[in-house]
Amino acid sequence: MIHLACTHGNLGYWDYYSTVMKVSDIVRNNRIITVSESEQLFTDNINAILQREIKTQRIKALKNYISDTNERFLGSIVAAIHQGEPKWTEIDINQNFEVEGLTIDELSIEFLNSKFGVLTLMGSEQIFALDGQHRLLGLRKAYTENPDVVGELEVSILFVVHQHSRLDKTRRLFTVLNKYAEKPKGAELIILDEDDAAAIVSRKLVTEHPQLSKPNGISNSKSANISSNDNTSFSTLVTINAVNKILFKKTSAFYTTRPTDAVLNALYAKAALFWDTIFEAFPELIQYIDGEQNVEINEEAIYRQDESGGSLLLRPVGHKLLATVYNKFEANERQDFIDRITQVDFNLSSPNWIYIYWNEKMIGKELTLKKNMLAFMIGKYDDANFIHEGMTRIYENHNEVYDNHIEQVGF
Repeated sequence: MIHLACTHGNLGYWDYYSTVMKVSDIVRNNRIITVSESEQLFTDNINAILQREIKTQRIKALKNYISDTNERFLGSIVAAIHQGEPKWTEIDINQNFEVEGLTIDELSIEFLNSKFGVLTLMGSEQIFALDGQHRLLGLRKAYTENPDVVGELEVSILFVVHQHSRLDKTRRLFTVLNKYAEKPKGAELIILDEDDAAAIVSRKLVTEHPQLSKPNGISNSKSANISSNDNTSFSTLVTINAVNKILFKKTSAFYTTRPTDAVLNALYAKAALFWDTIFEAFPELIQYIDGEQNVEINEEAIYRQDESGGSLLLRPVGHKLLATVYNKFEANERQDFIDRITQVDFNLSSPNWIYIYWNEKMIGKELTLKKNMLAFMIGKYDDANFIHEGMTRIYENHNEVYDNHIEQVGF
């Protein structure tokens, strides 16, 4: 038996009870289980499908977050109570109840008296999480590894009472909570994430870097893409973040826990140096960000456009490509990188990129060939046969003949 201080509310069909529970009380003896561990909402075959939706990596990341982060915080787990005999006991507030020396009026007292109480769970209930299943499983793992510390943590729980005769209502609530509650993604997630080092550095770049922090440094796009009609923005926040992950060369697990400030500062310096190098190699990009008109590189307009495509240097995929080949140079080869990369023609309609990046629109295939081709041009990839065979195949698909025109620059 456990007694929980609660507030009671109603939202249409659903009465709900909001409380806090110690992690030990949640996970011990599996007091709260996942939907797929229950037999109340779905049949075994449906539960098997739901079980496959449980992401092991996400559970591991949550376990690490709960165990290792002092500023840990979790949103409420929504749980349905089935079977058993949970008991709700209202707590009456005295008619002379005062706040800051002022007596609360009768209408407020009447409202409050219906909201405060104690929810008693007898232990015979079956309770399953409708929302927060990964959080629940993350808590279980964290508790298993460190019960003394994790067990004393308090987590917000929102209980609803499930009636088996109205199974459709609970199923619909499960669907609504998991389908329509949109999670942050793309640029929004990068803006909000305080643990992901790439996201933290991305925000710092677009607020502090001399070029990326300018009004035209990034677009307001929520994705990596920039419209071909946008001829003011240089890049996107999502692209800056993707470039960071290329430069940092870390595993996905690294981005689940906030590093120390010293590590973050070192990562920022690495990312800032990359962009400084690109802007040093192509000062025309600074002119573009500053809003200058008719900016050209090698007498070719760099603007994004539907006819010729403009320059790969103004495409998010181009920024990621630059980061990939930049990683192939040692720290003392920075000037070599600049000397070589500036010899490459980045015009999308040039023989370098036609049919592989551009054919009246951007092409998204052949990722390995694209990456290796630029590396080959600047002397950081040696398999010329792979390049020429790949280009021959692509040209044949367009009923044209490839003449081995992809060559290395001088170095």
